[in-house]
Amino acid sequence: MDSKNYKVIIENNPSPAEGTAEKLASLFKTPVEKARAILLKDGFVIKKKTDKATAEKFYKAITSTGTNCRIEEIIEAEEETALPTIEELIPQQEAQPLIDPTRPDIAPLHSEQMDLSLEGRPVEKTKKDQKEDKVINDINPDNFCPECGTIRASVDSICIHCGYDPEDIKSTTSKVKLINLVIVILILVAGGFLGLPYYQQYAKRTQIETDLNLAFDTRNTVTEFIQKTNFWPNQNIDAGLPKQIENQSIESIVLSENGVMTVTIRGEVLDGNSQTLIFTPNTLKGRIVWNCLKGTLVREMRPEICLAKLVE
Repeated sequence: MDSKNYKVIIENNPSPAEGTAEKLASLFKTPVEKARAILLKDGFVIKKKTDKATAEKFYKAITSTGTNCRIEEIIEAEEETALPTIEELIPQQEAQPLIDPTRPDIAPLHSEQMDLSLEGRPVEKTKKDQKEDKVINDINPDNFCPECGTIRASVDSICIHCGYDPEDIKSTTSKVKLINLVIVILILVAGGFLGLPYYQQYAKRTQIETDLNLAFDTRNTVTEFIQKTNFWPNQNIDAGLPKQIENQSIESIVLSENGVMTVTIRGEVLDGNSQTLIFTPNTLKGRIVWNCLKGTLVREMRPEICLAKLVE
């Protein structure tokens, strides 16, 4: 019986075949970026002090991904690298990803199972945000007093401001009725004409604020992912997000290095060029905090929370 110990070493793979890093990442259940880094290292010990049969199993599984690998007999005791140990060659259901040694450790705030789905997620809002989201009820134009414009309780009510009485108007001549009708029409038309730009601006801001709920949902998903894994994603796929995230106002939501999230607002919604709102994550006393002060989105279209300091 062979009592010798062996180690399995991944050799430098400066030009791996397409898909090699993805296959290696899938085998060890680790992010693709970490797998690429391993391929570029020279003599990465992935398994040490094992029997020959087990070493050969590791060798067979690793080389099947297209990765250069070799088996060496152990002469002296060596420290094993920090890559997770494979207990079975078949990828397991619940394998932990590699921990990024360059990032500070973050204590998870909770331990429930993480759900990376963007559907049905609640949006964290302040009471002030919720109040601003309420739709203003339309007022019946007929309730405005034709004489002074004061809002009355009903169409037939006497105006408490100027004393206008609908019953008195009914008894006047048809000429007076016609004049009053023209006056009312002119007031309504003038008010609508002057108020149209303000209404359009209000409607545009309300639409953008509503559609930005998708950005805050995505931010929450990234926060949970970092808390669960201690890994700061560099692209959507790292955090389990779709490649394309969009809605009526949002053109795209893209993750970049260290979890920075760039939200691009469609130019047609802003009546001009596309603009951005950038969410930057940081750590504060073991928690994830976000800053959304950056980006080119104009001040009047920004959520109030992105005009303040740090937000959770």
